[in-house]
Amino acid sequence: MVAHRGASATHPENTLDAFEAAVAAGADGVELDVRLTADGVPVVLHDADVAATTDGRGPVHELPIELVRELDASGGRGLGLRIPTLREALEVLTPWVGVDIEVKNSPGEPGFDPDDRAVVEVLAALDVLGVRDRVLISSFNPMTVARARGLAPDVATGLLTPEALDPRSAAAAARDGGHAFVLPAVEAVRDGGPAFVGEAHAAGLRVGVWTVDDPEEVERLFSWGVDMVVANDPGALVGVRDAARASRIPRA
Repeated sequence: MVAHRGASATHPENTLDAFEAAVAAGADGVELDVRLTADGVPVVLHDADVAATTDGRGPVHELPIELVRELDASGGRGLGLRIPTLREALEVLTPWVGVDIEVKNSPGEPGFDPDDRAVVEVLAALDVLGVRDRVLISSFNPMTVARARGLAPDVATGLLTPEALDPRSAAAAARDGGHAFVLPAVEAVRDGGPAFVGEAHAAGLRVGVWTVDDPEEVERLFSWGVDMVVANDPGALVGVRDAARASRIPRA
């Protein structure tokens, strides 16, 4: 069970509060989003414009870290929370859980960088803390995860794909790219069914699914053998995860 932007159903997304709540809830991992500031600092933020979740405005890639650190990232709740740097998030999370770092770098959006400097900065942060073995680097941009794979073949990588892409095509792309995970939208996996999950496993891939908060669907996905379910409210679903694990334990 991986917490989507932390325990984002109950806490402001992509904040240290949300990450700590996810750990306390019993999540296996936390998914977070990374973008670069104007001065090249990797920070945890989903949208290109800080206005989406803070009391500021403007594309984060045009703002220096000093200004980014002054913003309230509590989504209008006035809690005085800050946008964390990637290093801060890793320091909080990696002693306890794994981290799925989604590098946001899609063509056509503000701040798109064809050189994928964010990948370089992510890897630098991992090396400072010595946590390469605790993370998965993912992206919707195949070139971004290919860059990560090329620079750090010892770090697990995963290809994120949208609902509209057939999951078997997604799996083929992930396999050909040498990635550990294929990460389709839940709608695509729902259409592919357990046969798709089995085929992906046979190809040497692990399957992660985003984003699911319905307990019955989570139970069904685990019964199909899905390896990772990303959810907004991990605390409400860890019981489903635990039951699924118990059902797979061989009985004497």
